[in-house]
Parts: sequence; structure tokens; C-alpha cells
Amino acid sequence: MHNIGIAFKNLEKVYTSHNEKGDKMEILRNIFARNVEYDGGMELFGGLHIGLSAFFLALYAAVIIFRKRLRGFGRFETVRRVMAAVLFANMLIHYTGRTIIGEWRFSEDLPLHICFVTNFFMMYILYTGNKHSLFTVIYYFTVIGPLPAVVFPDLSRTWSGYLFWQFIISHHVMLLFSVYCAFVLEYKTSLKSACAAFFIGNGYVAAMAGFNRIFGTNYIMLGELPEQLYRKFPILYKMPALFWLELVGVIALLTAYSLWAAFEKRGKKTKAKGA
Repeated sequence: MHNIGIAFKNLEKVYTSHNEKGDKMEILRNIFARNVEYDGGMELFGGLHIGLSAFFLALYAAVIIFRKRLRGFGRFETVRRVMAAVLFANMLIHYTGRTIIGEWRFSEDLPLHICFVTNFFMMYILYTGNKHSLFTVIYYFTVIGPLPAVVFPDLSRTWSGYLFWQFIISHHVMLLFSVYCAFVLEYKTSLKSACAAFFIGNGYVAAMAGFNRIFGTNYIMLGELPEQLYRKFPILYKMPALFWLELVGVIALLTAYSLWAAFEKRGKKTKAKGA
């Protein structure tokens, strides 16, 4: 609660002090800037981080547990398109804001991180209802991309900055939409698709390694992990970032498949008993 109180005081500082000055551009900078003096960002495993993670974990579980009731609600096309609109609006606001304040950077802001690429695929899947050729593989990237980021976030803003909300929507919320597709809409995947995701993911990693080498960037954190991770876990220095990313990616892939397969098997047993 103390963190939330500080956050709202920061919001008041942004919107009150600068409104008095009438400096609209300064207000926009404080909303969309990656770093500001009065916002120290999200502390790794701090109260905000743990609370946010627990809240969305409960939402994921609720969608799975109450999937039949949600299925009975219907209006699937409307729900899907609203979800697609949320993801699209989030990206539009984020990139527009970064561009307006002059902080868009080639080295940081290209939509090349796995979560961002997956967001664009999910927009298409949700809007069109493409549940065969794409979702069967993209499902795994909705877990592989967000999971490391939500467990080990590197956020320099909290409530008062849009970067915080952009992170929530493009990671937590996108994963929530994917869970809805898999367990409520019953979009299918398979072990074959999981294997395909593994090879596609590693192909993308290889391509981004080349891109980072040429342009001196650190997309998908291939060169180094966030500094606060090294401070918390010095053992990470012992292996290159790629090793840890690969390890977490494989764990995320296996988790995504195991969860889906368990409920798919359970569903088949239920149908067999009812036949």
C-alpha cells in the first residue's frame, strides 16, 4: 500500500505541477519517458512485482477453471476483436508517445523482442479467428516471451508511466488472451507444434544475434541480461545470457505444452464418458 501511495503522489506531481506551467510536452515526457527522477521503477521481487504477478496468476487460473462458463457466455467474435483492439491500441499509444517526445531509439524501440513480435501475431489471430495455421505455434511464444519478462522484469517506471501499462498489456494481458483462446475457445496445438516452436524460436535467436552484432544492439537480451538480475543473482555471470535465455525458454515451452496436454487429455476422457 505504501508503494501505491507513493505512485499516486507521483501521478499528482506529474499532472498538477506541469498543468500549472501549461507545458503539455513536459506532461507527455513524464508519461512516456523511459526514465524520470521521481520514479525508481519496479523493484525485482518487491511488493508491486509480487502483487502484480499473483493477481494475473489468479486470472489465468480463473479463466481455466471457469472455462465452461466463459464458453457459455458466447459472443466469441466480439470478445476476440476487443482483445485484438486492446493489443493494437497499446502498441499504437506506446510508439506514438515515444516518437512524440523524441525518445524513440533504433537501439531499443524496434518491435523485435519476442513479446512484441508475438503481440502482432496475436492481433491477427484474434481479429481473424485463425486458430489452425498460426495459433498452434504462436501459443508457445505467448508463454516463452512473457514468462521470463514477468518473472524478472526490468521496468524503469511504475504506475505514473505508460511504459508500466504497456508492459502489463503486452506481457500479462497478452498471455491472458492466449489462455482464453486455448482453454475457452479450445484452439488446438500439439507436440509437433511445440517442436516447431522450438526450432523457429532458435532460428529467430540466431537471426537476432546477427542483427545485434551488426548494429550493436541488445534485442531479446542476447548480449546481457538486465543489471538488477546480475545484482540479485551473481551466479548469472558464470554463463552467457544466451544460456539462461535458452534454459528459461525450454522450461516455458515444456510448461505451456504440459498444461495444454493435461487439459486436452482430461477433456477427451470427459467426452468419452459422456458418449
